[in-house]
Amino acid sequence: MKKFVMVLMAALLVFTLFGCSGPGSGAADESGAAASSPTENGTEPAADAGAKADGEITIAVVPQSLGNPVFLPAKEAVEQAGKDLGINVEWIASVKAEASEQVGVIEGLIERKVDGIAVSCNTPDALKDVLARAISEGIQVSTFDADSPDSGRAFYAGTENYEAGVVCAQQMIELFKDSGKETVRVAQLEGIPGAFDIEARKQGFADTIKGTNIEVVYSGACDDDVDKAVEVIESYTRANGNEIDAWFMAGGWPYFVNPDATPEVNKWKRADPMHKIVTMDVFPTSKPFFEEGLIDVAVGQDFGRMGTVSVEQLLRLVKGEEVEGGTETDQGLFIDTGVKVVTPDNYKEEIPDA
Repeated sequence: MKKFVMVLMAALLVFTLFGCSGPGSGAADESGAAASSPTENGTEPAADAGAKADGEITIAVVPQSLGNPVFLPAKEAVEQAGKDLGINVEWIASVKAEASEQVGVIEGLIERKVDGIAVSCNTPDALKDVLARAISEGIQVSTFDADSPDSGRAFYAGTENYEAGVVCAQQMIELFKDSGKETVRVAQLEGIPGAFDIEARKQGFADTIKGTNIEVVYSGACDDDVDKAVEVIESYTRANGNEIDAWFMAGGWPYFVNPDATPEVNKWKRADPMHKIVTMDVFPTSKPFFEEGLIDVAVGQDFGRMGTVSVEQLLRLVKGEEVEGGTETDQGLFIDTGVKVVTPDNYKEEIPDA
């Protein structure tokens, strides 16, 4: 019995020393890189955030994956916002763009009791329950880039994706208005099937071309993977290039590579001046494609502003203040970060050098 008591006391001592110890330092994100937050075992509950100094507040930003370069401007903006505001920010995600892995990342943030989470949702339905759980735990939650409006999130910061799809369709219609073609056959590249942002763009595109001579004859998914995007458009164009007149890229994944990486699409594009490409997104790496006449229109998003707005407005909520600059919609509070239309006439001014 005496031996049992001594073992029990030793166990209690271990618990006291380690289970109740204060935060450590140098938390790492899923890529293995050190995150901005100095905490290792979590932060105080978000319910107590109003009493925290700014330097004790942690906001985590969760892109769809670490491997998607489209989010790099957002990452840079998030880190800068953390420095400017004097708070801890973390850029954390799974390596692959899979909803189940993203759920696991958010569950980890809930357990660590961060103060705010901004997430670009791989699929809205798969994320809504875990986001609702985070909210019930007192964490301020928002979405950016790809929404989950049924989750109860405080706001969405990003592109009005349906309208972006409308703009893409309007540009396609304009490109073919004098073509004389009875039917304009469009192949479509999408990202993660079911992702809120991609589905909204596709719907906006489809609704706008309805009743015109333009129709989508193919849709291929790349799962937000640049290499797969190149493979999809190259393979389809090689096999079916004579059967299509245009490509609509619902995201700019193929334009993170050098133009030499898409020889089949390039050959198809140059074979006929009436072969057209309209894409969402524009990056510094898009510039060589414009220089070689391989993109007709790019509708760009402001990922940097998405990151900045997400951190700034979540901090306001953590401090008990109201969100600034939002518009109430039937899907909740929306902060529009805008789009820009880039063409061969203005790309030199609109696209910075890589």
